[in-house]
Amino acid sequence: MKNILPLFVIAFLMIGCASYNFKNVEIGLESGNPENAYNYLKKNSPQKPDIPFQYELGLVAHYADLFSESSKAFEESEMIAEDRFTKSLSKEAFSLITTDNVRPYPGTQYERLLSHYYSALNYIYADNLDGALVECRRATNLIQYFKGEDEEDYNYFGAGFLAHFCGMVFEASGGWNNALISFKQAEEYYKGSAEMTGVPIPKDVGNSLVRLSRRLNFTDDYERYLNQYGEPPSLTENHGELILFYETGYVPQKVEESLTFPILKVDKFGEEDNDDSIKFARTLHTREGMVVEEVELEYLLRVAIPIIYSNRPVYNGIRVSAGGETASGVLVEDVETLAIETLNSQRGIIIIRTLVRALGKYLLTKKAKEQNKILGVVVNLAGAIVESADTRSWQTLPNQIYMVRMSLPEGNHKISLSFLDVDGLVRDRMSIKDVKITSDQITFFNFRTYD
Repeated sequence: MKNILPLFVIAFLMIGCASYNFKNVEIGLESGNPENAYNYLKKNSPQKPDIPFQYELGLVAHYADLFSESSKAFEESEMIAEDRFTKSLSKEAFSLITTDNVRPYPGTQYERLLSHYYSALNYIYADNLDGALVECRRATNLIQYFKGEDEEDYNYFGAGFLAHFCGMVFEASGGWNNALISFKQAEEYYKGSAEMTGVPIPKDVGNSLVRLSRRLNFTDDYERYLNQYGEPPSLTENHGELILFYETGYVPQKVEESLTFPILKVDKFGEEDNDDSIKFARTLHTREGMVVEEVELEYLLRVAIPIIYSNRPVYNGIRVSAGGETASGVLVEDVETLAIETLNSQRGIIIIRTLVRALGKYLLTKKAKEQNKILGVVVNLAGAIVESADTRSWQTLPNQIYMVRMSLPEGNHKISLSFLDVDGLVRDRMSIKDVKITSDQITFFNFRTYD
């Protein structure tokens, strides 16, 4: 009982722990009142800043035009993520007897990169382009850190879009050389992830490589890019550019899935000092969902793991009209695919870790039964209560991000937005008044729908 008692304490604590209701956040965002969602999150914030709560708070604050509060939340999240990249050994070991939910959540690589995208936009909207440049440099350094020494194994998830975005921010500041470097990286990163994400190199990357290499008189680069991508659209005198990021839907949430693994009567695990949980967990991994005769079955091990199902939004594209010009959005980031593929890449490790934990509980139950049958039932129940899948993630992220880049005459414009379905048909329309375009400058704008 001395070893078993902590299970009851943990089970009680987990049942008693309540978190904020994401539905209330959705209501605030979808009703056009993101400040209500922000106030709700602030009211229900944890005593200690944590991920992914800080991500949710930062993005909701961004949509509520609370740019300083948003950047502060993202800054806090990055500090936590950096600290957690080195595992907490005590909590890591603790999770082997309880649940993955007690492991510190550091955020995924694509989540960390997207926090810099939103934080940079915060600075842009606050007329602090230098602050946006700092965020871009931090994002660039973070990508290099992710690449590390295992560049061949790096999946580049989120890196192409961030490099592309930062290239445009550098370009807006007049930093042509840094912009060219970022667009070169975007070309590399989009290419590196395209097979898994399905997002090819956007045409704007090629256009920018041609335009900037020509401006910088890098003849060899210019001729190579011109031959590869063709002549880009020319910029008209007394025109500026609108770069609009259209964010649609929600990234699908992680849900819990139950898996079964049979322990057979011929298995010797737990007998005669044969208690190598990791080795036996690898054996069980090959038996996922295996159906066996009852006469062969010693115990049916049930575990819970996270899974993500595709949940595409109704709106799958955008067409923008302004100043007599029309342009269609290009997919530059597929967050849903990043989420699914990231989790799939971790699935084997999650299953092994979960099985090791489940085997430990199985041995506890077995030993408790040997002492007392009722005690065995109670211990088994306690183990089942504390076992749950780790479904934490940044839930307010969009499902996909499209980009429109278009040249417009200097002045204030009414921007007409047409939202398209998967077949390219217009499902809804709206307009935004007084979008200011300045000659020879870039105006950034992001817009979100939730359907």
